[in-house]
Amino acid sequence: MKNNINKNSEFSVTRRNILKAGVASSALFSLAGLTVFSPRANAATVIYNFVAETYTKTLVDGSTTIDAWRFRDTDGNTGPGDLLASIIAQEGDTIIINLTNNLDTDIKFDIPGVLEGQPSLSTGSSTTFNFNAPSAGSYLFRENIVEEYSQALGLMGPMVIMPNNGTQSLYAGGPTFDQQYTLLINDFDDRMNADVASGVSYNLDNFEPNYYFVNGLSYPDTSTDPDTKVSMLLGEDVAIRFINGGLLTHSMHFHGYHVRVVSRNRIPETDIIDKDTVVINPGECVDIILPVVQVGKFPLHTHYIPAVTFNGAYVNPVGGALLILEAS
Repeated sequence: MKNNINKNSEFSVTRRNILKAGVASSALFSLAGLTVFSPRANAATVIYNFVAETYTKTLVDGSTTIDAWRFRDTDGNTGPGDLLASIIAQEGDTIIINLTNNLDTDIKFDIPGVLEGQPSLSTGSSTTFNFNAPSAGSYLFRENIVEEYSQALGLMGPMVIMPNNGTQSLYAGGPTFDQQYTLLINDFDDRMNADVASGVSYNLDNFEPNYYFVNGLSYPDTSTDPDTKVSMLLGEDVAIRFINGGLLTHSMHFHGYHVRVVSRNRIPETDIIDKDTVVINPGECVDIILPVVQVGKFPLHTHYIPAVTFNGAYVNPVGGALLILEAS
């Protein structure tokens, strides 16, 4: 029986086995910690094959598990960190996304400002989205029938569009950079995940996350994963693309550095000032430039204190949306 979802109050969904898929090599999002893209003289067609599915996520302590939702690239192209789906392209490219729904509920694929109002995709069916790459910048793709509910369960990911002018810049005529990182923030309330996995109704008014992630990882895994540990060289300008796929606002605080906010949701900032804390609202994409002015290791973390804990506690320490910046 198909589950009913009431966007305004409660919903219930049952678990489903993960679809096994072969792995092939094609597009590349990250390499050795960087969001990597080589500018091209001409537009191209980039193809992604995604599946929406349930999975069991093992947390940083190695023993706690959470049943969650995700998009996964069946060709084996991963995003930064522990994310298994991402999109990277250049302005003017044709982007083709083949999506299969292996969840026990209908879904709608959505990229705010780019791909909206699409028909729903029923359980077990597939569809293809074909669209032109939008203007350069950072984007969030997500499920959009139940929006916040599915994002809270992990059904979202990052999209990066590079300018087509052949430069390593955030947009044509915008700030250039020496390297770039994409950092997607999200959070889980394990009570919600458990209820959804067992088919019990859950009221989002009770949402109170207790596990927090950057690129699907928590500290200290964020400090060793090359896609999430920000490694820099003195004198570089480093672009960081913050994408908030969770439901809470996070004020990301830099130790040892000041940064410049360049754009919010692709809208350039009119007054660019140096600051050590950057507010990232739910669903927001904020691009910043970090000038590397000193060597050493420095923390980068949210100022929302529960988000730098593991289920509300400091353990060993384990858990939370905490990263390490290392400049040499």
